[in-house]
Amino acid sequence: MNKHGGYIGEEKDEVLDFSVNINPLGPSEKVVNNLKESLNDIHRYPEIDGAKSIKHIADQLKITENSIILGNGAIQLIYLFARAMNFKKILIIQPTFNEYERAFKLAGGDVEYHILYPKSNFIIDINKLKDKMYSTNPDCVVLCNPNNPTGVYFDKDFIEDLLKISKEMNSFLLLDESFVDFLEKKSAIDLIDEYDLFILRSLTKFYSIPGIRVGFGLGSEKVIKRLSKYQEPWSLNTLALKAIPDIINDHSFNKKTLEWLYEERQFMLYELKKIRYIKVFQTYTNFILCRLRKSSSYKLQDLLLKEKIYIRTCEDFNGLDNKYFRIAIKNREDNIKLLNALQTLDIN
Repeated sequence: MNKHGGYIGEEKDEVLDFSVNINPLGPSEKVVNNLKESLNDIHRYPEIDGAKSIKHIADQLKITENSIILGNGAIQLIYLFARAMNFKKILIIQPTFNEYERAFKLAGGDVEYHILYPKSNFIIDINKLKDKMYSTNPDCVVLCNPNNPTGVYFDKDFIEDLLKISKEMNSFLLLDESFVDFLEKKSAIDLIDEYDLFILRSLTKFYSIPGIRVGFGLGSEKVIKRLSKYQEPWSLNTLALKAIPDIINDHSFNKKTLEWLYEERQFMLYELKKIRYIKVFQTYTNFILCRLRKSSSYKLQDLLLKEKIYIRTCEDFNGLDNKYFRIAIKNREDNIKLLNALQTLDIN
């Protein structure tokens, strides 16, 4: 099993967990109250395919219902996509979420990497990527956007350029937009019918409901039909399905979250850059990748845990080593506790 964030120690309730990238403002009160009411329906089977919830998403995104598939979190859809499409050669743009590799390998695929480096701030050089694609001839390219753990965002024009290259080579693009709700940027949704493209979206991170597990995928009707043939029935339970309409229609929660994040992200980036032993990478989402100049992230993790603070070390991401760590952006009070701890540690 691959490594992920989330503190699981005995003092779980006492530790500030900066290792998980979940919205600290949520879940919204409306969602919580309606989930409580939904408990009255747990003696009934949920919709087998979640058709009503799919309609709510389609109406919100202004796309056809045949272009949407629901999943038990975006991660289930990663494994479903790998299994259903059965690609033989996959190129993953690294460093990134490590479940892509595991999913494709379990499905029998051969995985190769296009690794990005800190000297370029993990930005893709489209010409170098094109050369890599021509040398490896992948059936599918995988890109997380904005990317976990680097926080880099590639705009829609870049995505369309990549899709044009993929089309020339008869390659598919798996585009994970699980964190796209945390920025006011354009999604690539309107490209799903023009190109071989499958987009992953998560509702658990932005809306702070990881315990429920809700995600959805977007693609052409042909792609969605193929995935549906391989998907298990009742992939989402009653609580998850009931939550979807409240989640996607809560525009005030969206606005509040984006206002919080813009202010808090600027604050954290500014303050972290003052700490001499840390290099901070620019981010467009709700987490920040950092690199220690001398020491290891394991040592930092141990020292912070003594202060009841937990961070995510990043040595398991391809292209990163044991000097890298990732922190989530939390509320101001918690962020100040982390900053104070970092400023007082003797880490060299």
